[in-house]
Amino acid sequence: MRPVLLALLALSACADATRSTPPAGPSAAIPYRLDAPDAVVALPAELREISGLTVLPSGRLGAVQDEAGTIFEIDPATGVIVDRLVFETAGDFEGLATTDDAVWVLRSDGDLYRVARDSTGMPSARKVETRLKSRNDTEGLAFDAAQNRLLVACKEWPGDDLGRVRAVYAFDLATETMSETPVFALDREAVDSAVNFRPSALAIHPTTGGLYVLSSVRRAIAVVGPDGALVGIADLPGDVAPQPEGLAFTADGTLYVSSEGPSGPGTLLRYAPTD
Repeated sequence: MRPVLLALLALSACADATRSTPPAGPSAAIPYRLDAPDAVVALPAELREISGLTVLPSGRLGAVQDEAGTIFEIDPATGVIVDRLVFETAGDFEGLATTDDAVWVLRSDGDLYRVARDSTGMPSARKVETRLKSRNDTEGLAFDAAQNRLLVACKEWPGDDLGRVRAVYAFDLATETMSETPVFALDREAVDSAVNFRPSALAIHPTTGGLYVLSSVRRAIAVVGPDGALVGIADLPGDVAPQPEGLAFTADGTLYVSSEGPSGPGTLLRYAPTD
């Protein structure tokens, strides 16, 4: 294992929405020109099916792709893969989040992997099974530092007796247990358009605390306030992000979106805030 990824795993040591299509330009709720990224970076063929995205302590980006149990460390300026860490064999890995002491990976069947250094100083991975299952199709993962928890979004079935919502559950990092009920529920009457809103990624804005929820199918970003209220929603143009799958913020509010490449390379989009 090369030293770069080993080092960044030593984390602790060192507006109402409607069903009509909203504009992609900046607003008070979403202060980014989603139709005009500041940079579009083509990714290597290995990341054509890029999914989860996170900012690593090195300042570079971590990513996973749908078919390999590997964390890729990416230079955000060039898209070059700087390092790789294999933590599992093949699987449908969808979400990625950096916490204070580890990198967590989400599989579509609800299982989580904690990747960190073990007592010998070597990187290790530990799988945690949760109450969520394949039927939920879990894709979005974010670290909620204020409450020391991971947020997990379900792309499909929200749970028993929940009706037409998209559900976000909480995984308590202290007890390593998943909440019995969602901590956020997006009313589909508000976030669906002609195309259904299916969450594919989550990220918490570093200054506002708003939860950004990315949908790969509708190609849109919804923002949910800390109280669970839908603050706003805006679409990503298909020619900019044909299949958006990953979402991450740097500390200054720069937004990164990763998109799979259905007919070409995967791409990394960078957006500076407009305010």
